[in-house]
Amino acid sequence: MGLFGGKTETQPGETTAPAPRERSTPRAPASMSSEAPTVVGKDTVVKGELTGHTDMLVEGRVEGRIHGAKRVIVGESGDVEARVEAEIVIVRGKITGDCEASKKVEITATGKVFGNISARAIVVAEGATFRGASKMVPAETPRPQRPPEPARPAAPSTPSPTPPTQSRPS
Repeated sequence: MGLFGGKTETQPGETTAPAPRERSTPRAPASMSSEAPTVVGKDTVVKGELTGHTDMLVEGRVEGRIHGAKRVIVGESGDVEARVEAEIVIVRGKITGDCEASKKVEITATGKVFGNISARAIVVAEGATFRGASKMVPAETPRPQRPPEPARPAAPSTPSPTPPTQSRPS
């Protein structure tokens, strides 16, 4: 094709080289948010605290703490030795540490969790490994607001009667 989509002409005996292929880069799962996720690559080691407000995809190693993310996905090559706190935690690799999710923790068939889980929903697929305690926390429901009680008129203040005193013989 030509520069603007038109035909290009080749001379007899002339060949055209195939177009170079674009390098494919790893992409986050389609279910992740539209914001660019934080990605910890396969050859990356993070020691310390990993904080963010977007989705996180961990394919490498994290030691310490992960928190604040909308969704944390530990990929099949991911190895996390940390406390993980997020809205949703999906484990395809390995987590050694506690997981706390405000919505859901899901351990897929290839996932391994060695620690306690606390979430509204916990999904453990057949073939997954889970060693720890699980705690299902109820969804936060707003408490019904009681209407304010009407102000009561103050009762007239009258002195309370004093009990009669008894006299004792001396």
